[in-house]
Amino acid sequence: MVGEKGHIYFLIGKNITLIEEKINEISQKNTYLSFNKDSKEFFLDLQKKLNQKLIGKKFDLIIKNVDRLKNEDLRKLVLIIKDAKINIFFICDNEPTEFTLLLRKNKIKFEIKRIGPKSKRELRSFIIEILKAKKIKLSPSMINFLVENYDDNIDLLIQDLNKISALEERTLDKYLKYTLSLLTNNFKIHDLFLERNWPEFIHHLKKFILEDKSKDHFEILKLLNFLSNSLIRIFLIKNGKKIKANPFYLNKLEKIAKNISVEEIKRLQTSIAKTERKLKKFYLNIKDIPEDIYLNYLLTDKVRTDSKKNYL
Repeated sequence: MVGEKGHIYFLIGKNITLIEEKINEISQKNTYLSFNKDSKEFFLDLQKKLNQKLIGKKFDLIIKNVDRLKNEDLRKLVLIIKDAKINIFFICDNEPTEFTLLLRKNKIKFEIKRIGPKSKRELRSFIIEILKAKKIKLSPSMINFLVENYDDNIDLLIQDLNKISALEERTLDKYLKYTLSLLTNNFKIHDLFLERNWPEFIHHLKKFILEDKSKDHFEILKLLNFLSNSLIRIFLIKNGKKIKANPFYLNKLEKIAKNISVEEIKRLQTSIAKTERKLKKFYLNIKDIPEDIYLNYLLTDKVRTDSKKNYL
């Protein structure tokens, strides 16, 4: 597919798994480049990769986070890729209109591919097609359950349906619903906690606790560890550190890191740590974990406020 003139693609969507599949359909060999904060570093890396093409290394270039570039940087990027001899893929959540407008003005051809469903109606059709392809038979009510619980978490949905397709019996709605609800709620609780959506967080965590049948509440303890580890990773990302993780999960953490302060990360971490200490000392009943985390969060803010008052 790599031609003499190259081709520019915009892959628009939030579903990393589907985007990776689309890239693999078009490109056999590729390398990634992502803009973080430093435009000088970005353009140096870009030039290095383009120079590799000049010395005979053949690959397609995949660029993430182009929507974070400022206007002057976009103009510079247009000049660089104008005569590029390789295929270039830009991965974006939404179409970067300023960038595509510049490309049109410079008469640079490109192709936009929207990846994944954009609405619940499209999601339903998308799920039905996947089920047909994987030869999984589910009732209409089960399909409704998938639509409501996975929403835009298409990557997680695909992973879970892949697990189901490996089962010998693929028509046990009750069994599958129980299994999927645990998997879905696990990530839903994670997202609600990081969003500080406390009413929903408490509701879903209580449901998770009621459904947990693991020995010594292993799944709940694992979930608390998952929340704590996510906060550590967000802190590292915010401080410019590179971490290795599942692309879908990493993309989610990067977005959160942009919109949360270090002080808030520490506050959330403290709220979990206090609950875990109470559990280890048997001061806390498992069913009271949701309210305790929220109470710790509120008290941490109160202590911080009171400290400021005393200082003043």
